[in-house]
Amino acid sequence: MAPNGRGGFEALDNCVHCGFCLPACPTYLATGDENDSPRGRILLIRAVERGELATTDPGVVEHLDACLGCRGCEPVCPSGVEYGRGLAAIRTRLTADNGMSWRARLVLALFANRWAWTTALALSRWFRGSRLGQPLSSAGPVGFLFAMLEATRPVRLADRPGQAPRATDSAPQPPPALPPARQPAIPQAAPPSVALFRGCVMSGLFDHVHEATRRTLEVNGYRVVEVEGQVCCGALHDHAGDRESARRLALTNVAAFRGRADFIAVNSAGCGALLKDLDHLVGAEADPGFISSIKDVSELLAAAGPRAGASLPTTVCYDAPCHL
Repeated sequence: MAPNGRGGFEALDNCVHCGFCLPACPTYLATGDENDSPRGRILLIRAVERGELATTDPGVVEHLDACLGCRGCEPVCPSGVEYGRGLAAIRTRLTADNGMSWRARLVLALFANRWAWTTALALSRWFRGSRLGQPLSSAGPVGFLFAMLEATRPVRLADRPGQAPRATDSAPQPPPALPPARQPAIPQAAPPSVALFRGCVMSGLFDHVHEATRRTLEVNGYRVVEVEGQVCCGALHDHAGDRESARRLALTNVAAFRGRADFIAVNSAGCGALLKDLDHLVGAEADPGFISSIKDVSELLAAAGPRAGASLPTTVCYDAPCHL
């Protein structure tokens, strides 16, 4: 709860409805409806707070539920509106008043329990490796789930230039050795230590990304340490309005990482957005020094150089996550 008792709605007070957020909002660009824009949703949230609209109003629920929570509107806002905090506040109220579907409760319960999501994602990896999901992928809800799982398959670049990449579940090949003449980007006796946040889905389906992150950080002069006892970041629960579960997961991670490394590296922008904003969940139980140590891996690499490696015979397209 915020100190002034408004539960997070005060984060929206700076909004002057200038419209700079509109081009940055994917749902507004898709629908052209002001109710699906950040400033339109802020008007809806303010109306709910003042009691002018009910949390059970179908229009309120529809337009607020359609928000992706990407927070792409925040960096372009000249007034510094903390839209993400206001969205979390209203979704907490909507969930308290309207409840949630059994599907949502099942998903949140799954990721609140480490044993459960570890088992579920292990089965998902087996299913992905079997390629049984390919013929089941379609546009329907179930088919879309299979298509999403297929999309997580690791891709290994072909050995020859111009050859199409080949999908595989095998571990990616290690990168070529760096030229011996190059020196680490951070030359010092005691390299800074970095703890890698592994999360749940990233750990279960994208562990090859974690290993690539670890190798890249080490090449750039960091000492990577493993931290036991970490759990899901809690972003799913926070976005769904299940604030208590998100808080429990956050406190577990705070306890696991506290004092373990100079930095905590995150390579999933959605997890990073939640972790960098932990104070709204745990307050003083996560001191500012702890929160400031959480860095996206790109921030650490930018600070370190980065150190150049061998060239690759391919063209790379960088897709910047909106959460970043």
